Amino acid sequence: MKRVIIVFFVILISSFGSFSGAEEKIVDGVVAVVNGDIITMYEMNTKMAPIMKQFNGKSISPVEVQQIKNIRKQILDRMINEMILDQEAKRLKVEISEQDIEGEIKRIKEASKFSDEEFARQLALQKTNLEGFKETLRKDIRKNRLLSYKVKNKVVVTEEEIQGVWNSTQSQQEEVKQSVHLKLILFPENISADKIRKEIISGETTFEEAANKYTVGPGAGTGGDLGVLEWDDLAKTWHDALNGLNPGDISTSFKVQESTALLKLDSFVKNKSDSFADNRDNIYERLYREKQDAVFVDFINKLREKAVIEIK
Repeated sequence: MKRVIIVFFVILISSFGSFSGAEEKIVDGVVAVVNGDIITMYEMNTKMAPIMKQFNGKSISPVEVQQIKNIRKQILDRMINEMILDQEAKRLKVEISEQDIEGEIKRIKEASKFSDEEFARQLALQKTNLEGFKETLRKDIRKNRLLSYKVKNKVVVTEEEIQGVWNSTQSQQEEVKQSVHLKLILFPENISADKIRKEIISGETTFEEAANKYTVGPGAGTGGDLGVLEWDDLAKTWHDALNGLNPGDISTSFKVQESTALLKLDSFVKNKSDSFADNRDNIYERLYREKQDAVFVDFINKLREKAVIEIK
């Protein structure tokens, strides 16, 4: 709850922050009636003010007009949902005490490092006061308690589900090429890469000796050693040259820009992978959020089906 309320405070601040420039343009009226409670044009325009501020002094294209309409519809939908949730919380007698409110305000001040004077100044800057903030906070806490009871308590993530996601992830990772330890010879124009390859294959020389003798690229003096490279970082021509090779094998010659090259696949290097224990909590959180979202959508849809909603 602490994190939710802190985030809520930030949202409250941002929702009021861009309002002052549009204040004189707001005309009151009713945009929706939800079970007898109204959403006013003033409230709607307050939510829309940060969006509309982006278009101040600009001509709005037909595409942007449609985008604004879509955003307005989404915001109105959220406002209706918020009102329905608050009505349901009241119906179920979810009570929020003054002590609850004061406790959350205290935590907000501590998290933001606000003194009483600074907190009051911030509220004034956002064109609200302590009583208005408390009422908004009361609704938010009441809504979260309702959701904890009706939604969060119904979400169960089993160890089998977590393990299943982990196993699936591991299967996908096994299909990805590993990192490779490579050595390279980049030949000058007057040296035949195919001829030198035959000498290496026949045992007349080693790849490392040939690299030290001929290469004009990276790895000169170290047997052509390029170190360990990520498979995905290699060009397609390198992928093609390495395709089908086993550790110790030499590629056929191929072009690297204007030069001819040979590669030696020294070894595959297994990438260090996280353990199940390292990832369990992250997988749990992801599954929990997905299930919670699904339960919430079902819950709010059922409330909306029973509600009497009139859009003006």
